[in-house]
Amino acid sequence: MDNKIIYQNHINMISIQLLYCMGGYVTYEVTISTGRFCGSCNFCISEDTVKDYAEVIDNMIKSLSGEIEIHDCESDAYLKFYFEDAMNFYVIGQIGGSYEDNTLKFKLKADQTIMYGLKEKLLSY
Repeated sequence: MDNKIIYQNHINMISIQLLYCMGGYVTYEVTISTGRFCGSCNFCISEDTVKDYAEVIDNMIKSLSGEIEIHDCESDAYLKFYFEDAMNFYVIGQIGGSYEDNTLKFKLKADQTIMYGLKEKLLSY
């Protein structure tokens, strides 16, 4: 498995790669592949917000409940990771800003192990 990939099964793939840090902001490339559709865009997030996200992820891992919504500060792109219940975990989101020519809106079922990779990639700066 590629070291950028935080989740992959026979249908879906999510990868996050650190691109650069500048002026208190961290930029990641996020790629989603679900079925025959694929998209990628950059997410710019403040370092303080990344730390806050890591705390929320820790709480979700401990409780197997909750949700986190990660937003790009330069567009309306987002990723939402959430537990429907202790057995059902989903990721929904929009890759690319709605002002762009192409966007990918998606929903996929995953498992909670994605949270470990998500936290690791977010804190990799």
